[in-house]
Amino acid sequence: MTLKIKSLKERTEPDDGLRILIARYRPRALPKHKENWNEWWKALAPSKALHKDYMKDKIIEWPEYKRRFLIEIVNNLEALEKIRELRQLSKNKDITLLCHCHNVGDRCHRYLIRDMIKSQTEAA
Repeated sequence: MTLKIKSLKERTEPDDGLRILIARYRPRALPKHKENWNEWWKALAPSKALHKDYMKDKIIEWPEYKRRFLIEIVNNLEALEKIRELRQLSKNKDITLLCHCHNVGDRCHRYLIRDMIKSQTEAA
């Protein structure tokens, strides 16, 4: 099955499968009835401090963000469990990982999570 990466701003498509929001914050001013995700897994989002340093204050660059994010994930038991769950789910269904980032290329935590799942799947 496929593991896709999308922004919340992109159109929902039938082949998206299970749409999982992996952002720390819920979109502002979005009514509940307009939510375009099935589940919200905050455990796979960067911490508030890391999000602030990289996205808001822009005091760190991508390599430092990536390093710190991966440390956060491997030291978070809930995040590791969610990654295992994603790996299992992706064997049988299409999954789309979502966050707020748009037009950032592959410099988003969604890609880091996807790569962790793929590397574990290939190693299994």
